[in-house]
Amino acid sequence: MSDLIKINNHDLEVKEYQGKRVVTFKDVDELHERVSGTAGRNFRENKKHFIEGEDYFQRNSSEAKLEFDITAPNGLTLLTESG
Repeated sequence: MSDLIKINNHDLEVKEYQGKRVVTFKDVDELHERVSGTAGRNFRENKKHFIEGEDYFQRNSSEAKLEFDITAPNGLTLLTESG
């Protein structure tokens, strides 16, 4: 059973990686009711300001499936609270 938290009247599954709570771009877009892809685009435009391993983590397709049961053909970016 996964833990859920409610943010802006949306239920969000709690995800953790290396002891930090993380969210996906899809989570961010859904929470802010934005068009799919908006968070990813904004991240790519500002990536130079983020530190991998602190603000975000990259997982490959097989790691995304194994660790989070998420199908991510191009890999998965996990944003931390600081990111």
